[in-house]
Amino acid sequence: MESNPYEAPSSDLAVATNDQISSNFDRFSAWWVFLLTIFTFGIYPVYWVYTRAQTVNRIQDNQIAPAWIYLTVIFFALTIVVEFIAPEKVELAIIVNIAYFVALLTTLFKIKNRLQKMMSETTGSNYTLGPVLTFFFHSIYLQYKINEFIDNSKLASDSETATAG
Repeated sequence: MESNPYEAPSSDLAVATNDQISSNFDRFSAWWVFLLTIFTFGIYPVYWVYTRAQTVNRIQDNQIAPAWIYLTVIFFALTIVVEFIAPEKVELAIIVNIAYFVALLTTLFKIKNRLQKMMSETTGSNYTLGPVLTFFFHSIYLQYKINEFIDNSKLASDSETATAG
């Protein structure tokens, strides 16, 4: 088959990369995570943990046990149920809140560890996510670090494209 000499040339403009984070995680402002946490009365962080853990499990060999993800959601739902149905049962509310907090932190740190591993593999250096900041700022901090990584990888790919072109 003969090619048309007047046809515009075609080329693949997609940059080949092994960056699993930029290709699988959406950039979403950490400020929106903070505001949605406030406006949804704490429901959004549970949604964030659920969706990000599912994404990590889809792309990582070392998966987060689904039990931790579901325990986080179940204990959060139980905290709401206990607060509305039996507000006088303070001891029960404390126990359920502690169980929710433990499940949430465990799942967050499992997400953090998987993200840190993927970031280190992509950059080829020891990429560190702060455990103290993860503990205090939860999903806001992790989303900030995901965004920072996506921005840095885009800058790196743009500079590679500029030097190649």
